[in-house]
Amino acid sequence: MPSERPILLTGAASGIGRAAAQALAAKSHTLALIDVNAQMLDEIVMICQKSSAKTRGFPCDVTDQAAVTRTCRQIRGEFGAVATLINCAGIGRFAPFLEIEPAGWLRIFSVNVMGAVHLTRAVLPDMLAAGEGLIINVGSRMAIDPHATTTAYAASKAALRAFSKSLAMEIKDRGIKVTFLAPGGTKTNIATPKHEGYLEPSAIADAIVYITENKARNVWVRDLVVLPLGF
Repeated sequence: MPSERPILLTGAASGIGRAAAQALAAKSHTLALIDVNAQMLDEIVMICQKSSAKTRGFPCDVTDQAAVTRTCRQIRGEFGAVATLINCAGIGRFAPFLEIEPAGWLRIFSVNVMGAVHLTRAVLPDMLAAGEGLIINVGSRMAIDPHATTTAYAASKAALRAFSKSLAMEIKDRGIKVTFLAPGGTKTNIATPKHEGYLEPSAIADAIVYITENKARNVWVRDLVVLPLGF
């Protein structure tokens, strides 16, 4: 049976996060779901509760450090210390470099990078105390193989990749695993070009379930790239 310690998933109301919430609920995991969109969050919580009664939603803006701290304290009080953190909240914009103002860059980095930093800082002490834990940072293929007109988005995901790899080396001897998951083209609501051959979010959700349920202490999924065939 899955551990009763909760899985905390951000960006749960749409796209890959929504698909991951449903896939993890189908495995009867205890879920603490976070999203800034409270209405859509309520919808996915109701769906997940049909499979996993221990699912709760916590509206929260991941860019607000104080709000993240309060929310994580609430989750800890209701469910106990977080066993797995899945940083899935993300935004993006594809446009020529000069069309994205510095404020746009800051917004993308605030969500894609600092959101993960805030959540990780909030739950990592309990993981260190327990001597085990899992952090999955959902990035993008663009972190590894950026394309034209992806400067801000690709740079943010590259920063998330560097954060993931450095943190992994820092805490791997403490029993905590950090995975960087890099989806290729996926049919999400992020404002990027979409192609018919792109993956459904459920394909990335399957990868998240695989990483989450790999309980062998001596096995670490460090990096995982999931691509649509032919791209």
